[in-house]
Amino acid sequence: MDYSSILKNYAPSEIAKYYRLSLEDRNKKGGVVDESESISNQRSIINSFIDKRGNVGSLCREFIDDGYSGTNFDRDGWKELLDEVENGNIKVVITKNLSRLGRSNFECGYYMDYYFPSLGIRFMTVQEEVDTSDIYNSSNEYAPLTNFMNEKYSRDLSKNVTNSKRAKQKAGEYIGGSNTPFGYKRDPADKHHLIIEEAEACAIRLIFKWYLETKTLNEVVRKLFEYKIARSSYVRNYKHVDFSSEYKKYSWDSSTVKRILENQVYIGSMVQHKYVKKSWRRKKLSRVPKEEWIIVPNKHEPIIDVETFEEVQLYLDANYKSNSTKPKELLQGLLVCHDCKHKMSIAKKDHVGKDGKTYKQYYTQCVYYRKNRHLHLCTLHSVNYFEVENEVLNQITSLFKQYIKLFDFDGLTQQAKEKYERVNLKLQEKIKKINGEIHDVDRKLEIAYMDRLDDKISIETYGKIAMSLEDKKKQLQLSLDETQDTLIEYQTNNEHNKLLETKKIVSEYLKSRKKVDRDLILSIVDRVEIHEDKSIDLHLKLKPLEQVLM
Repeated sequence: MDYSSILKNYAPSEIAKYYRLSLEDRNKKGGVVDESESISNQRSIINSFIDKRGNVGSLCREFIDDGYSGTNFDRDGWKELLDEVENGNIKVVITKNLSRLGRSNFECGYYMDYYFPSLGIRFMTVQEEVDTSDIYNSSNEYAPLTNFMNEKYSRDLSKNVTNSKRAKQKAGEYIGGSNTPFGYKRDPADKHHLIIEEAEACAIRLIFKWYLETKTLNEVVRKLFEYKIARSSYVRNYKHVDFSSEYKKYSWDSSTVKRILENQVYIGSMVQHKYVKKSWRRKKLSRVPKEEWIIVPNKHEPIIDVETFEEVQLYLDANYKSNSTKPKELLQGLLVCHDCKHKMSIAKKDHVGKDGKTYKQYYTQCVYYRKNRHLHLCTLHSVNYFEVENEVLNQITSLFKQYIKLFDFDGLTQQAKEKYERVNLKLQEKIKKINGEIHDVDRKLEIAYMDRLDDKISIETYGKIAMSLEDKKKQLQLSLDETQDTLIEYQTNNEHNKLLETKKIVSEYLKSRKKVDRDLILSIVDRVEIHEDKSIDLHLKLKPLEQVLM
């Protein structure tokens, strides 16, 4: 074949040059660690490649992903390229090498073996000399093995990066990037060290001071708003937060204040390893149990002294315990304002009766309105609490009696039990079968590896076998995970269990109607919405009761 003219018959606009530079290829200052992988180097190499094959590289189209990992294909430049391919505007796609296409064995194989050929697209690489339109090109046979090794490189790199990060965390070095704890910034002289951001630190000191003075989170929130101290998310200019009003700019969440009060970073301790990635492929983070956090004391200048911090922890702990053991009304925590959807509290005030004696009166009030009445965003929604409670109990009683009349518990539960046992057995058998298939794939991989060591099969044959088996194992593992999740979900939320649970709760409630336990109410009621006209909407947790409500 005359390689000097293979691109001659394509218009330059039909040839796509694809460049990719990952974050791993960069240093923290934005420079390039390996010049051979830079965008400019890729451009130069591909242009020269095109020029030598009968076209003009500088006139061909470019698609660039700068700072994107090769382990997934959710990249802006790549998606733009695929759009042009789908529209029939591109006939040839060229990359410097297979790793620039990606480092996922499965996806690279899909695009090279199915997607590009099905659309008549010619995919070429400079270094490996891959050309999917040349059926006699022996380099194509080595591509699966190269893709396999590229993915292994990413796996190993991810493991090494994780180990390196963990070592730095245990040494107390800050590795959180620019998203530093509020009150601190990175030291310009040492990116792994924190120094105080004085403007933010003032807010931190006030939060601790006001909490010790008031002993309540809500009072601290009120003072922050009163003194017009902007929220941390506003100061840090978080673009996903709405600051369209003064209220949103200065209204702190009590949960944010609590996290600040509990954070040991403010006494000079480095607190890290709060979240981890479960998979090297995915960006999704999972929260680490608090006892597994990595905390190294005395790593930077404190904003709060240890004595103040420990005193705050005592009050936080005491307030939490007192709130958790304090007797609560039946519907406390379940009341919601219908209009603004915020929680409603139960307030008490003295009321003098006709007999001259003072009595405690309980009434509901919208928490959002109470905190921000000056903004006129809602109304108080004040209702006699015990009237609401009696109405809720009457509605539940009426509903439960209807349920007992309408449904044959024994017949329904027996049918549901039989169905549960059938589905449960079927899912368990499927899991057993998939586990057997995965074991069989592992055994075949081991045999192929031993055959390769004994020179019974060539390296390219081993690469194809390994790629095929790894792909099969990956699909089996996905199927296994989905089936196990389905089984757990079914065992937890199946119709049989729901019917039994509902029957138990209904019977228990009707027996204890005169003295209903709060825990029983919490298992029945999801929320009670109170309208401004004092009417209520009852929302229940028990799904089988929905048929009665319809």
